[in-house]
Amino acid sequence: MITLSPGLERMPERYPITCEVDGKTYSGKYWVAGKILTVSTGFGGKSNLCRNIPAEDLARQLLQELVKEGKA
Repeated sequence: MITLSPGLERMPERYPITCEVDGKTYSGKYWVAGKILTVSTGFGGKSNLCRNIPAEDLARQLLQELVKEGKA
């Protein structure tokens, strides 16, 4: 039986996110754990501190960065 440390009982819920770059649609998943938002694709991921910006907007921005880096 696996016992998780306190606070690790549940994984954060993942949400789909998409963006369009040069006419092509890219997709990934994002989640928020504490104050950190993470975006993940099949080729990489990126995290950033949640600021005064809606989570979905920050996730889309990070996904666009991943596209530009060839990780989406």
